[in-house]
Amino acid sequence: MRIGIIFNIDKETLLSCFPLQTDKVEFGNYCVSYGAPAVNTLIHSFLQAGHFVRIFTLAQRSFTIITDQIEIYATEVYNRYPIKYLWGTFTDAHALRKLMQGHLNDLDVLHAHWTYQNAYAALFYEKQIPVFCTVRDIASYIWWIESVKNKVTWSFRVLMNWMVFRHKKKIHFIANSPYTAAIIKKKYHIDVPIIPNSIKDSFIKYDNHLSPKAFKILCISSSNDKRKNVKALLYAFKTFRLRHPEATLQLVGPPFVDGDTIIENWKHEGLLQQVELIGGIPHDKLVEYIDRCSIFVTPSLEETFGNTLLESIVRKVPVIGGLHSGAVPYVLHHGEAGYLCDVSKPECICQALEYVYSHPQEVANKAEEAYQIILSEYTEGIVCQKHIELYKKFIIKN
Repeated sequence: MRIGIIFNIDKETLLSCFPLQTDKVEFGNYCVSYGAPAVNTLIHSFLQAGHFVRIFTLAQRSFTIITDQIEIYATEVYNRYPIKYLWGTFTDAHALRKLMQGHLNDLDVLHAHWTYQNAYAALFYEKQIPVFCTVRDIASYIWWIESVKNKVTWSFRVLMNWMVFRHKKKIHFIANSPYTAAIIKKKYHIDVPIIPNSIKDSFIKYDNHLSPKAFKILCISSSNDKRKNVKALLYAFKTFRLRHPEATLQLVGPPFVDGDTIIENWKHEGLLQQVELIGGIPHDKLVEYIDRCSIFVTPSLEETFGNTLLESIVRKVPVIGGLHSGAVPYVLHHGEAGYLCDVSKPECICQALEYVYSHPQEVANKAEEAYQIILSEYTEGIVCQKHIELYKKFIIKN
């Protein structure tokens, strides 16, 4: 099939797809870092299965790269202060719409990710080509939990999200979990198919996981806002470390660097003792940190999926996630594939850590069971085929 994808492409994950050094320089200099591993993995699975992919993306500068199996059309993201934080998302949608003109006639489908500028731009071509949109977050929830300052920006995104769903008869929505599908059903009165995120095949471990001698906790997060709830994990770790002083915690992700305002506040509160700040790293390098930890913890209050859970499970690492955290219980098969607790309470996270620490054999057995469950449902090939089957269904209708 010939598939169009609209999203902000991650330069690290797909860099190997471009053999020419000039293309690598352009792609590497102007695309985002550490972005959307779920979408990058899906694109990789399409390419592995022999499909053609054309990507439309926002970047720091406009450029075009054309190869036999993958093409990238990039337009410059609107970056002028303060408009980029206000109606900049509408400006970006207009730029994406113009970018796609004349480049859709030879495609079978157009698939946007997230319900903001990507989906809004794609809507204008629904009469020309079947348009799909994977819903990857809940705009109203994020607006509610954001700070007062960020609520202004998110108000424009909520508006665009509403405008996209207003055209629900023109676009084929996909949910990445039953949690997301249930919210779409309740808010917009439509039933949508569920296609989960996939796990990158290169992440799958075939030998045993060797836990370190000293208990090491790992947390990977793209932000340190209220939704990701990392501070609750820090409080839990502070208590846990009183009983287990050899324990350490690693925080991986772009926000976790010295000098960040929130990080400096955590230091002053005494929450970063025995905590290692790793910062952002290329997606493929996550396995190095996952393989060296004893337990992976996702303290998020809400996730529409939770890819880092999958990535840890297929490295045969036990995981802890939130009992009421959106799709997390679904990903962990309601406790069969990991440990669930009330992550809104640091004492509950601490109790879960204590249980894992005190029951090594049970934990190892559960990690192995989780590994088998995830491989049966979330590999690249399985998830890729679900998308292809859904695409074909609507191509036939058209």
